[in-house]
Amino acid sequence: MAPSVAQIPEESISAKGGFYGQLKSTVDSKEGLEKTIRDHELVPLWNTGAPPSAPIPHSKHIPAVWKYEETKSLLLRAADLVDANEAERRAVLMINPGPKQPPFTLDTLLAAHQLIIPGEQAICHRHTPFAVRFLIEGDSGYTAISGKKMFMKPGDLIITPVWNWHDHGNEGQNNVIWLDGLNIPLFKHIPVDFTEHYDEEYGATTHESKVVPDAEATDMKFPWTSMQSKLDTSGGSFASMEYLLPNGKSVSTTIGAYATRVAAGQASPPVQETASYIFQVHAGRGYTEVFAPDGEKYTLRWTKSDSFCIPSWYRFQIFAEEEDVYLFSFSDKPMQVALGFWRSRA
Repeated sequence: MAPSVAQIPEESISAKGGFYGQLKSTVDSKEGLEKTIRDHELVPLWNTGAPPSAPIPHSKHIPAVWKYEETKSLLLRAADLVDANEAERRAVLMINPGPKQPPFTLDTLLAAHQLIIPGEQAICHRHTPFAVRFLIEGDSGYTAISGKKMFMKPGDLIITPVWNWHDHGNEGQNNVIWLDGLNIPLFKHIPVDFTEHYDEEYGATTHESKVVPDAEATDMKFPWTSMQSKLDTSGGSFASMEYLLPNGKSVSTTIGAYATRVAAGQASPPVQETASYIFQVHAGRGYTEVFAPDGEKYTLRWTKSDSFCIPSWYRFQIFAEEEDVYLFSFSDKPMQVALGFWRSRA
C-alpha cells in the first residue's frame, strides 16, 4: 500500500540546506506548512474551502422580477429631483436581490430603466461596454450613434456597438422610458473598460446625424413591427427568434438579443442552460416557473413592461395567461458559445 504522505528522495532536492532545508527544520506540521504557504502570498489548493471547479454552475444570483409601475414611479420622482446633467443618464439599475451588489443584475449582465423627459438630451459619450436599448413607452425618443439618428417606437430595439459616440434625446411631449441592457459586469471580472465624454455639451453625433426612417432596419435598429410579424407567421403556440445582424451573426460577441411569443393559455418549452437571461415583457400577462439547480422553486409573476431575470443553469418555463405574451430578452449566450462554455439540458 502506498504511504499516505509522499516521501521525497533527498537526492532529488537540488539545494540541500536551502529554503527546503529551512522548512524541514522549522515546519513540522501540516498546519504550520499551510500558514507558511499563506505567509508567502500563496494558498494551498487542498485547503481553500472549495474545489477548483464545481460539479454544476453555482451563481450567487437568484431569479427576480422588477415591477414597471414601481420603477417608472421612481424615475418620475427622480425627474423632479435629479437634473439630467447631474445624472448623465437618469436610470435605475436592477440589482439582483441575491448578492445585492451593483452593477450586477446577473453575473455578466446589467439591466436598467432609463427616463428622458420632453425636450431633454443626454450627454454624448462612448464606452467599451456594449449596450442594447428596448423602448417601453413613448414615441419621440431617439438615439444618435455615429452619424445615424434613430427614433424609436415601443418595442423597437437599438444596439450601441463598442466605442461608438452616442447620445439620446426626446423631441416630443411625452416621457420616454426604455430598457438598457449592458455587459458592464464583465468589466468587474476583466477590468479593461474605457469611457470618454464628448468635448462639447452635446454631441456632434446628434447635430450632424442623418435621420433614419422609422420603419427602416439597419445594423443598429430593429423595428418591433418586423419582429412581431416574424413571430406571428411562424405558427404554433410558441416562437422565439434571435435578432441578427445583416451578416447573420448575433448583435454582439458578448450579448445576444431575442424576441419570444407565447400564445394565450400556453407555455414555452422548459429550458435549462448555462446562459443567463434578462426579460422585458412587451405585451401580455403571465408567470415564469423557475427551478434552481438544487430544486428550489420560484414563481415570477409579471405583466406588461415588467422585467425579470433568470440566472445560469436555472430551469425555467414561461406561461401566458388570458392573452398572447410577447417578450424581449438578452443574454450572454454568444459569449459562452464563442468560449466553448455554453451547455444546455433538455
